[in-house]
Amino acid sequence: MLAVGSPVHVRKLKPGGQLDYAWDGVVMRCDTGGIVLRAEFNVDVVERAFATFRRGDVFFEFYYFAPDGRQDPVRYYNVFQISHADGTLKGWYCNLGLPAELDTAASELSYVDLALDVWANPDGSFVVLDEDELAELLQSHPDLTEVAEKGRADLLELAQSANLPRWPQ
Repeated sequence: MLAVGSPVHVRKLKPGGQLDYAWDGVVMRCDTGGIVLRAEFNVDVVERAFATFRRGDVFFEFYYFAPDGRQDPVRYYNVFQISHADGTLKGWYCNLGLPAELDTAASELSYVDLALDVWANPDGSFVVLDEDELAELLQSHPDLTEVAEKGRADLLELAQSANLPRWPQ
């Protein structure tokens, strides 16, 4: 495991293993079940129909590891709690994906993104994004269909419950 305050390089991968995007964060918590990182948005402005992201927005990123013999369920998603730089909560960006993998020697976290996303607002409303991209991905990678369907169902249940992870807890 990594100590609180340790730097971590995050690698978002495509199903074929190719790098899609990378950024740096800092460990807030790390245990056998997963890791929570803090990162800051590093692009000036990104406008989406559901939210606007700005440089300096704070992301608390919740990643889950494969259970590895524990009784915990496999979580085929990760969740980013996103706030303005002043700490005001914007919402949660939830990514369908394979469980994260941590290389402690390299201080590197990687996960395979499965295209589908959910944006959840603080008021409990949410929107499912990129369903068409998931369908295309599964045409190319039919071996991921079962985990994608399970993860999608779990992610929608999480969004509907409005019981999304929060930092600090």
